[in-house]
Amino acid sequence: MTAHAAKPALSINRFVEMLRKNASHRKVSTFGILNIPADLRLGSEDYQAITRDAFHNLPENTKVHRLENGMVAFVQIGKWNSDDATFVEHIREILSDVVARQGLGHVPDDLWYRFKWPEEQDHLCHLLGIPEAEKPDVEMSVRFDMAEMLRDAISTDAVFDSCRRQAIVAFNDSRREIVGHEIYCSLDYLRQHHLASFLLEGPGEIEILSRVLDEKLMDVTTSIAKDILPDKLHLNMQVQTVQGHRFRDFIEHFDGVALENMAIEFSMENAIANWWEFEDACEFLHSIGMKVGLDRITLPALQFLSPRKMNVDFIKVIWDHNIIGSRRAEVAERLREFAYLFADQSLILTRCDSRTALRMGRSLGVDVFEGSYIDAMMGPYLQRECKSKRRSTDKRCAVCQWAPREARNNGCDFHFRAGKLLSEI
Repeated sequence: MTAHAAKPALSINRFVEMLRKNASHRKVSTFGILNIPADLRLGSEDYQAITRDAFHNLPENTKVHRLENGMVAFVQIGKWNSDDATFVEHIREILSDVVARQGLGHVPDDLWYRFKWPEEQDHLCHLLGIPEAEKPDVEMSVRFDMAEMLRDAISTDAVFDSCRRQAIVAFNDSRREIVGHEIYCSLDYLRQHHLASFLLEGPGEIEILSRVLDEKLMDVTTSIAKDILPDKLHLNMQVQTVQGHRFRDFIEHFDGVALENMAIEFSMENAIANWWEFEDACEFLHSIGMKVGLDRITLPALQFLSPRKMNVDFIKVIWDHNIIGSRRAEVAERLREFAYLFADQSLILTRCDSRTALRMGRSLGVDVFEGSYIDAMMGPYLQRECKSKRRSTDKRCAVCQWAPREARNNGCDFHFRAGKLLSEI
């Protein structure tokens, strides 16, 4: 038995290619697959427990492969004659403990499947949700089918599970007002709970992933729009996504008023790398009534930007508590200058994870903030207006507002939309 619980999860494409490679060498692969649903969200210790149980109950030299969709495959070259009933029974106990511990998920009735490759490849492809195809060239398939592979690997439900909704709050003396929300996919959560240790190689593949996530996020936004509108929604997009047909299909779902309440945020890196396309995208978005923002601007980068040459409606500057010392006064003055030029709540200070960021930002003329400290600050106000029977603490209410899946699970509404006034802190 070879245990690989600590290794990165194996992509479905590479798992199938491994089986095809064995078949090309006239090796018959006999294997079983644990059909573990994604909503169980197993941790590394759970996968280790499964591997240990396999070591004691499955044939010697069985290789364990944790797949990117959460399933686990146990591959044996040659015949597999041993009884695996004890193993499956133990795995059900492990998964039942996971459900009891986390309070969510389910153990499927059809937990264990046995296959022979290549005789039963059709059944395997059906289980994994991939089309059966001729053996592709490995080098070419990774490059040519990368986007399609990611679309298959990342479901819309997984993106919804990883979706986050972060409040953007304006401060004016003692008044606090919700001016909008940013909706984005938490890549860390998606990787941890749905793609395990899915690895990409090089900036080209990361860009493909970003565009696939843009498409999935548009699908999620369309599906939850009835729950969160009316609101001013900020969506992160790649320049290339806005220029594609999927974005055209997306905006057709909304009327003019809804589009006017939406804003698309481009990262500074993506805009600079595709400047002419960025300007064209800004012009197109303005023509349909949508606002445009430049996101992920670092404090040092302010030294090199000309605010008068940016054809955007707002900018988002990342707060960094490490910008101190000899350059503090210089950076602070530049931020103050931008806050003055981008008046009327057009400069947003993001990643404000402490009260210090809020205080220093306000002292430099910034009025609008976003970050975990802002979300936590809203907790008591959210709890005060929550009508769910399952409400408990202000932290729980803040999480419901932050994660759409939690709000849906708890039967909560999105209480605070744009225009909501908060009382004095």
